[in-house]
Amino acid sequence: MDNIPFPTVPYPRMEPPAHREKTMKVLALGMSRTGTMSLYVALKELGYTCYHMAECNLDQQNNSLFLWNRAIDAKFNGNGRKFAGADFDQMLWRYDAVTDIPCILFAEELMDAYPDARIILTTRPVEPWLASMQRTFYAILSWKRWRILEFIDQTYIGLYIPILRSALSVWTKGNWQDASRLPIGFAAHYDLVRIAAKKRGREVLEFKVQDGWGPLCQFLGKEKEKPDHPFPHVNEGDFITKFHYIIFWIRLAGVLKPCLTWVVLPVAAATATWWWWYRF
Repeated sequence: MDNIPFPTVPYPRMEPPAHREKTMKVLALGMSRTGTMSLYVALKELGYTCYHMAECNLDQQNNSLFLWNRAIDAKFNGNGRKFAGADFDQMLWRYDAVTDIPCILFAEELMDAYPDARIILTTRPVEPWLASMQRTFYAILSWKRWRILEFIDQTYIGLYIPILRSALSVWTKGNWQDASRLPIGFAAHYDLVRIAAKKRGREVLEFKVQDGWGPLCQFLGKEKEKPDHPFPHVNEGDFITKFHYIIFWIRLAGVLKPCLTWVVLPVAAATATWWWWYRF
C-alpha cells in the first residue's frame, strides 16, 4: 500500500470565506473507474487544487459527506431544496477542479454553477469498465460488515457508504445491486454530459488516460507546464478495494477504543484488587 496517490490525514475544521478564493477551472465529469484518480493526480501536478472522493473523505470535520448526502437526497429523492449555484461552494470552496463521485452526479448543476470551467470527460470501453466496477464498488459493498460500522460510526462510514450506494442507484435506475443495468447508466451519463455541454455552448475534451499529457495540457492551456515524465496511472486493479479493507479496520478500532477503555480499565482494576487482597 505504498505510494498512496492521495493524502490520508483528515483535514481540520475550516470556515469557508464569504466568497470562493479562486474560480472553478476544471469540471472532470467522467464516470468513476475511468481514470478519475489518475486525472486527479495529473491535475494536481499541473497546479490545480483538485477534488475527488478521496478529498471528500478527508473533509469529515467540514461536513462534506453530510452535505453531499443531503444534495443527493434532494436531487434524486425529492427531499428538501435542490443544490444549485453557490450551494456547491459549501463543499468545493477550496478547489478549482473536480473529478469523480459525488461531483459527477451533479454534472448539469456544476456546469451552471461554474460557467467558465473547462469540461473534461474521462472515458474507457464499457466492458473493462464494468469489470472494474465489479472488482471495486460491488466487491466493497458486498461486505456485510459495513452494516455494523455504518450503525456505530455514523459521522463517517454511516455517511460515506451511502454515497457509494447512491451513485450505483442512480446509474442502475434505482436497483443498485443489479449490475446488469450499469452499461445503460454508463451510456446515459455520457449522453447527459455531452448534451448538457452542447446546450450551454461548452467545449468538452473526451479523454482517456492513455492519451497522456499532450491533449490534456493543450485543452487547459498548460503546454508550457507539460511534465516530462509519463502520465500517472494510479488506482489500478484492486488497489482501492484493499484500501477500503484498511479503512474498515481503522475506523472500527477508532470507534471501539473508548468502549474498550471502559471494559479494560475495570477488569484491570478488579484483577489488581483481587491480586492485592489474596497476596497480602
